[in-house]
Amino acid sequence: MSSLNRLVIILVLTQIFKNALGEKIKSKLIPIRNFLLKKFIQVDGKISVGYQYRSLFNKKAEGIVNNTISQIDGTIRSNINLRETPHILFVTEKWCDCNPFMGTTNSEHNLFGSLASSGLATQARFHFDEYYYEHHDAGDIALLETCLNTSPDVVVLTWWHGKIFSFFPYNPKLETLKIIATELKIPIVAIWFDSVLSKVMMIAETVLPYVACNVILDSTVSYLGKTNHPEKYLSLWTPQDSKIFNNPKLERDIDICFLGSTHGYADRIEGITALRDNGIHVYQAGGQRENHLSVEEYASILMRSKIVLNFSYARSQNVVQAKGRIFEATLCGAMLLESENSETAKWFEPFVDYVPFVDAFDLVKQAKYYLAQEDERRAIAQRGHYKATTNYTGEIFWRIILDKTRAWKRD
Repeated sequence: MSSLNRLVIILVLTQIFKNALGEKIKSKLIPIRNFLLKKFIQVDGKISVGYQYRSLFNKKAEGIVNNTISQIDGTIRSNINLRETPHILFVTEKWCDCNPFMGTTNSEHNLFGSLASSGLATQARFHFDEYYYEHHDAGDIALLETCLNTSPDVVVLTWWHGKIFSFFPYNPKLETLKIIATELKIPIVAIWFDSVLSKVMMIAETVLPYVACNVILDSTVSYLGKTNHPEKYLSLWTPQDSKIFNNPKLERDIDICFLGSTHGYADRIEGITALRDNGIHVYQAGGQRENHLSVEEYASILMRSKIVLNFSYARSQNVVQAKGRIFEATLCGAMLLESENSETAKWFEPFVDYVPFVDAFDLVKQAKYYLAQEDERRAIAQRGHYKATTNYTGEIFWRIILDKTRAWKRD
C-alpha cells in the first residue's frame, strides 16, 4: 500500500469514527489523527505508524476505508476532469510581514488579484500566518488536508523570510512540501520578490528540490551565480491586478510622485531632496510600511501623475532590482522616470518607453525637461503603457505559469 493511500486511510478512518462515535471518543481521535499525521511528516515523507496503526484500526475497518479511498479517488478524478479551468492553491501570507496590524500583503493584488482578473483559473488560499495566529501551531496538517480535499492543479508558494535567514513557524515544513510534490503529485511554484537578497536565495535553494520552479520577480540575473540548477528558475515581471492598475485617462494634475518607503534608502532621499531644492514639487506618500496607502489610493495617484519616480537599488545593498513600481506606473499610463539600471532596460527601452537618470543632478535635469515638453512626455508614457499592456499583464504572467505546469505534469 502506498504511503499516500495510508495517509488517506488515516484521514478517512478518523472521519468515519468521528461520525459514528460519541463526543468523548471523538475528542480523543483528533489528537490521534494529528499524531499519526505528524509521524507521517517527521519520517521524511513516509508513514511509519507500526503498532499504533494496527491497534487502532482492524482489518475490517481497513477494508471499508479501501473502498472509501476508491470512491474518493474516483470523485477527485471526476472533479478534476470536469474542471473547465485549472485550480490554484496559494500557500502564502495574509498580512504584510505576517503582521495583522500592517494590512494585507501585496500578494493580494500582485498574485491573487492578477489571477482573478485574468480569468484563467480558480483559486483558494491557505494563509499560513493567519493559521498560526488562530491555532498557535503550524498549519502543515491542515494544508495537507486542504490539498487532499481540493486536489489543486498547482500550489503557488510564497515564503516569509523575516529580518534574518530563518524558517519561521508560519511557513510549511520542507517535509510537507515534499509530500505535496512527490506523494500528491501537485507541482509547486515558488515565487520570490527579493532574490537579490542573499538570505532569500538561500531559502530558494533550500526549497528547490521540492518545487517545479522558482519564479524570480525582481532580477533576471541575480540567481545565476547562486544555483547549480538555473533551469529550475524562471525570471518574470511582477504581475498586477488590471482592475486596479489601469489607465482611465484621468486629468493628470500631479507633476511628479514617489510612492513608497524612504527609510534606509539613501538614493531615494537624495533624489527627492534634489528635486525639491530645485523648486520641483514631489507628491510623496507611503507604500505598505510608511504612511500606509490602500492599494486603490496608491493606484489612483499613479493615474493622476504625469511622471512616476522610481529608484532601482535594493534597501542597503548595492544591487538593482526591477521594482514592481515600474509596471504599476506604466500600466497606469504615467511616464516612468527611473534611476539607470540594467534590469528595467530588459523590460522597457530607455528613452522610448521610459526615461532613465544617472544621478541626482541628471534627475533634476530630466524632470525639468519632460515637465516642460508635454508632447514628448506623453509620447513616452503612451509607448510605456502600450508595452506594459501588450507584454506584461497578469494574464500573460499566469498563462506562462500554467503552460509550464502542464508541461511539468507531462514530464
